[in-house]
Amino acid sequence: MARPTRGERNNNPGNIERSAANKWQGRLSDADYRQTAEARQNGGRFDVFYQVEFGIRALAVLLVAYQDRHGLRTLRGIIGRWAPSAETSNDTSAYVDHVAELTGFGPDTLLDLHSYAHLAPVVKAIITHENGRCVYGQAQIDDGLVRAGIAAPSRAVVSKAADRAKTTVAVAAGGTVTVAAAVDIVQQVAPALPVVQQVASLPPMVLIVAGVVAAVGLIAWLVLRRK
Repeated sequence: MARPTRGERNNNPGNIERSAANKWQGRLSDADYRQTAEARQNGGRFDVFYQVEFGIRALAVLLVAYQDRHGLRTLRGIIGRWAPSAETSNDTSAYVDHVAELTGFGPDTLLDLHSYAHLAPVVKAIITHENGRCVYGQAQIDDGLVRAGIAAPSRAVVSKAADRAKTTVAVAAGGTVTVAAAVDIVQQVAPALPVVQQVASLPPMVLIVAGVVAAVGLIAWLVLRRK
């Protein structure tokens, strides 16, 4: 397999430049950043993220901001700002043509970047153009988009653990709680608390069933309390 590209190595597949003004979720702290090859060998131009999902999130958030703040809703306008021809290293026209080819959208087609159907293909196409390929599965891209607030129409969950469980529980006030999301949270905090470690080590199905029972008990308590 070919060596990782700069964007892949930085978990920043959109090659977003590092700026003190942009406190992206999941970006490396200044102390950690100074230890990276990007900072030590490449002049520290581009940002570095702890996980690629955060890099994809930042890419998606920027594109949505292009629409909301700058009124850019076509590939020509979006790429013209993302990779402006004023920077001599950019062939903006070729970039627009490549993204149009990959997405199937015309350069001047009006897009809605709040729509998963429009945003997801553009994000993947930019990743492909920036890195010469896209090594990320659709699930990873979707995870980054969910973090940016844009979910696939068929996706009614908010975490990878929830996606695996496919289980939701209705609760009071018409809201929903994803049982598997609770499992995900327990597993994340497990290293900090010995008791939680023991709970988190239980099979996911046991935790899910326990969550369902707890949720049903809560609903029953709320109903009885109202009487």
